[in-house]
Amino acid sequence: MYFACVKTPVGFLEILFDNSLAVTKISLTNLEKTCIPGIALNFVEQLNAYFVGKLSEFNYPVNIQNVSEFDRAVLDLTLKIPYAHTVTYNWIANKLNTSPRAVGQALKRNPLPIVIPCHRVIKSDGTTGGYSLGIEAKQWLIKHEKSVLLIKSY
Repeated sequence: MYFACVKTPVGFLEILFDNSLAVTKISLTNLEKTCIPGIALNFVEQLNAYFVGKLSEFNYPVNIQNVSEFDRAVLDLTLKIPYAHTVTYNWIANKLNTSPRAVGQALKRNPLPIVIPCHRVIKSDGTTGGYSLGIEAKQWLIKHEKSVLLIKSY
């Protein structure tokens, strides 16, 4: 069983879904604090589009707070890595005149993995390195992007 809560012109609606994601119930709720405004569902749609290979760059406003100036510089550079490409921690370190370890630590603090594609940063020996969502997720994301790009190039 799944549920979503959406702010609408008629109030906050709670929508229930079964395990096959068929809608089972819609009701008004006063759970304003747990509801997602309808516009925010655009992000969920973008995330779904990314996972099915129909979106290569997110176009949704983000608000990165509580990161240092250095972390922001690393994240800004990471945002410029093209879809389905990888760079090394060392490459970013050279661009920012710092160490690969410092880059890795900054990426570890990335509050928006996938959106800020730190999964595209790998070790110099070609191995993946760490990832806040887990190494398996990082490997999957890299493989997914490369396979989507390969399909689109035909």
